[in-house]
Amino acid sequence: MKSENMHIDPTTYAVCLNTFDNLVEEMGNRITFATQSFVMSQCRDIGQVLLDDQGRIVTVAAYLPCHIFQAGNSVSAIIDKFEGDFKPDDYIVGNDPHIIKSGHLPDWTFVRPAFYKGKLLGFFQVRGHQADTGGFTMGGYSPGAIDIIAEGLNVPPIKLLRAGELNKDAWELIMRNVRNCKQVEMDTFLMNGAMKKAEAGLATLCERYGEDTVRACMSRFIDVGEEAVRREISKMKDGVYFADRFADWDGTTDRPVHVRCKTIISGDEITFDLSESDPQCDFINSPLGNTEMSVLNGLYSMIDPQVPKNYGSMMKAVKVITKPGTCVDPEWPATVGSSAVCLGSNITEVVQICLCEANPNRAIGGSTRHCCPIGLGQDTRVIDPRTGQPNIYWAETFASEGSAGARKGYDGWQGISAWVHIGALGRTEAEFFEGFCPYRITRYEVMQDFEGAGQWRGGPGVEIEVYADVPDEGGHSRLATGNCDGNFEAPWGINGGLDGACLEMYIDRARSGEREVLRTMDLVPIYRGDRYVTMDSGGGGYGDPLDREPSRVLKDYRDRIISQGRAKDIYGVVIDEKTLTIDEEKTKALRAEMKGLKS
Repeated sequence: MKSENMHIDPTTYAVCLNTFDNLVEEMGNRITFATQSFVMSQCRDIGQVLLDDQGRIVTVAAYLPCHIFQAGNSVSAIIDKFEGDFKPDDYIVGNDPHIIKSGHLPDWTFVRPAFYKGKLLGFFQVRGHQADTGGFTMGGYSPGAIDIIAEGLNVPPIKLLRAGELNKDAWELIMRNVRNCKQVEMDTFLMNGAMKKAEAGLATLCERYGEDTVRACMSRFIDVGEEAVRREISKMKDGVYFADRFADWDGTTDRPVHVRCKTIISGDEITFDLSESDPQCDFINSPLGNTEMSVLNGLYSMIDPQVPKNYGSMMKAVKVITKPGTCVDPEWPATVGSSAVCLGSNITEVVQICLCEANPNRAIGGSTRHCCPIGLGQDTRVIDPRTGQPNIYWAETFASEGSAGARKGYDGWQGISAWVHIGALGRTEAEFFEGFCPYRITRYEVMQDFEGAGQWRGGPGVEIEVYADVPDEGGHSRLATGNCDGNFEAPWGINGGLDGACLEMYIDRARSGEREVLRTMDLVPIYRGDRYVTMDSGGGGYGDPLDREPSRVLKDYRDRIISQGRAKDIYGVVIDEKTLTIDEEKTKALRAEMKGLKS
């Protein structure tokens, strides 16, 4: 009997399904507690996936979407590259975005075929942000590379281990072309170890229930994913919907880069046509896998969160159309440094805007875009005793992220970060950040009057000030804003809610005493004593601000999320500053007047 046609009792199915989930979660725990990469250890900048023997996603861990939703593209490319020739203890590594169709170069893809008694059972994939991947600067978020070769080391899928034997020549080549190579080496083999433990867990499951049963459970869960997403799509209004959002610029040509989406809903199927997006540009281009990930990110945010995230819900009822040579499907040698956090966010936004119209019960205000300048360079005052080399660093706080948009009945989450992270991202502890690199956080606070007002308001904006304690000379200290966007387009309000604010950034120069505007998609020198400030936007509001409960307005005033003037001018609530109470009669009269002017 074929495994997909087997009858599986509910208890066995539940045990297998939960084991699949636990295996990928345990992989993440092992990695985050042992990794040398600060963004993987401190920020959970990784993703773990289990796929079946055809390269179809079975289940994913609740880590970053940009690492998990594109796994099908990556593994399919690897299966094609090796023509299905895999053996036990093979271990594949790659990061070339024009082959595996993933994201930017620092996010390496690690794949281990999973075998049981000599038969290929499936694949485990881990994808994470390495400590370094070469290129003209560290970190991967510096605009200015003329092509993908200048942006960093391009590794096509290679079998780093062939049946357990190390490909020494290939590994030596990689190690000679990355900084902090010991960290990269330790993490590369950590990934294999974590997946090897997961493979052993899968084998134990086969021993207990049988190989055919395990395969059947994988196939059945994929079917469940398809059934669930079709139910959700069928709740939406049939029709054609349009949306257009743009990135500030690409770091080279000073004009916005537009993502355009036509969404077609028919019955229980949905198509996202992005083919009218702008031509490919520099730095922010989104490879096909990253584009599909970003579309799914937007779709999943607008449907029942219990829908399984697997091949069934991703590929069976959902179609993504792109045009090669555009910013959402670039061709070699296009650069892709800010593919996920910049253009990926724009892609997610156009999907959400379309679905707000098609599925108004789940409509949501716009959320902040990613904003977190990266300090990078060498600290010549700190010498690694193991190597005799100065500390080579790149670091970001992730603390300056703004907030989420509101939904009907709910204010936006505060400081939730951009949709590309979908709430799974961790924030670097201030003490770790300050010990890891020569910067000091001197202010970190919620911003007043930066929220998108509404009956349910967006989350507030966030301001952070960072002092540069970099070496006076010899450190090549730079500040990269290639992972920041939103100077010119704010999070949208919905159903009468107001937009959030646009991003603002600047540097106070210690030497000249002048204040310089800090742009997104830039790379600038920074000197000792300088202070940079980011003021990231709050989320968009939902519903008319004049319909917000006065008690909620008062609480926001007491919490300093809004000022007394904003409470009166936008929400129509009159607050007595001395008693911190609402003047109910004046509030009632003012709201009546303001609503009359609106009508």
